[in-house]
Amino acid sequence: MEMSFVLVQQQVQKLVMTPELRQAIHLLQLSTVDLAEYVSNELLENPLLEEEGHVGMVVDKQVQAGPEDAVHESDANPEDDENEIDWERFFEDGTDVGWTRGPIDPNVDFDPIPLVKWEPSLEEQYHMELRLACSDMRTLRIGEYLLGCIDGDGFFRGDVHRVAASLGVEIDDVERALSLIQSFEPVGVGSRSIRECLDLQICASGVEDNLCRLARKIVSCHLEDIAAGRMVKVSSELGVDVRQVQAAVDFIRTLNPRPGAGFTGSGETRYIVPDVFIEYVEGEYIVIPNDSAIPRLMINEKYRSMLRDANVDSAAKDFIKEKLDSALWLVRSVEQRRSTIVKVSESIVRHQRDFLDRGILHMRPLTLREVADDIGMHESTVSRATAGKYAQTPRGVFELRFFFDSGVSTSDGDAAASASVKKRIGEMIASEDPKAPFSDQQIADALGCEGIMISRRTVAKYRDEMMLPPSTKRRRY
Repeated sequence: MEMSFVLVQQQVQKLVMTPELRQAIHLLQLSTVDLAEYVSNELLENPLLEEEGHVGMVVDKQVQAGPEDAVHESDANPEDDENEIDWERFFEDGTDVGWTRGPIDPNVDFDPIPLVKWEPSLEEQYHMELRLACSDMRTLRIGEYLLGCIDGDGFFRGDVHRVAASLGVEIDDVERALSLIQSFEPVGVGSRSIRECLDLQICASGVEDNLCRLARKIVSCHLEDIAAGRMVKVSSELGVDVRQVQAAVDFIRTLNPRPGAGFTGSGETRYIVPDVFIEYVEGEYIVIPNDSAIPRLMINEKYRSMLRDANVDSAAKDFIKEKLDSALWLVRSVEQRRSTIVKVSESIVRHQRDFLDRGILHMRPLTLREVADDIGMHESTVSRATAGKYAQTPRGVFELRFFFDSGVSTSDGDAAASASVKKRIGEMIASEDPKAPFSDQQIADALGCEGIMISRRTVAKYRDEMMLPPSTKRRRY
């Protein structure tokens, strides 16, 4: 057979990553807060996009009406007065802004300042205390420099020798300024190590001398042994009873190893905005999308009418057409994202009905592939639709990824979700005898008796994920 080159024309189907498709994929994986910010930016950049029910549209109509179209109060319909809202009574209790202050006293001026919440950062708090405690500018200057070397956990990460060289002062002056900072509340801020931090808190605790001395010895020389649960070794080396070591360790565990972590300093509270609400209505779970978090978009009719106006310049029409296509595609992408998230949530509700009815112990394993096959979409689409999205359910607010869980086999051939197994492991550890805690193998055997086939290594893995210590560290004497 002779080979030759020929030109053949044929039709093929393939997926092309167009800018519009890339935008739709990008919008799908955005969270509700990020999508609201994205839509707000598009409203500023695209003149053809408008927010539905915007106040500016009403104002424009009033301005265009002119003074001659105004309705005098005497000509108004008397029936409208009956439907008029009494705004003074509406705002009387203050419930519209989330707080109630009782009856309004016209003779007392209301101060809104106490309603404003502000929390100082660790550095700001200590700057105020330092100015009150310092009597000379030299110590104040050194102390302010030292505050810049304290990290978010409250530890001093600098070096006193370098600080002294940088400021041209003596090392003793730096040490005195650092000791002054360490005397502030919370105790332990400004420490150079975890041992110094715990030691400062023990000295300031005011507990009995014997327990305090033993705790300081343990922190000074045996902190690693205590972390590993080797209390018998510590008892033997210190020559004290193991119960006394246990009491000292219990006291040490009440101390704060990160004294500066309580100072957020951001002054900002981040809230989770659910993408969907799952409500229980007449024996069924209904998925309701959260449309209030995202502005409702519409196309500006004035610009659209300019496309049909023969007097409009062709360049202006090209610009309007380009912006119109962009606006229409954005509206479709947002609506498609909404529809996809609702479909995924409805499929999750169908698969996790037992969890919604009876709790986490009845959660079943679920994969992205199962949901994708259920709703007829690709697995990657389901993955993007669940990333960073939250659902408010009768059992609390959960990330959609929470419902996708691996599982372990049961004796009846079914499977149990890892979240329910973790819950059961946590319950067993919480009810164990502290003097004889369960080992990982004992927990695995007990779960096997309940029909959950699980290995010791899997128990150890789940226990580590729940940040529960092993039996050697849970044992009490």
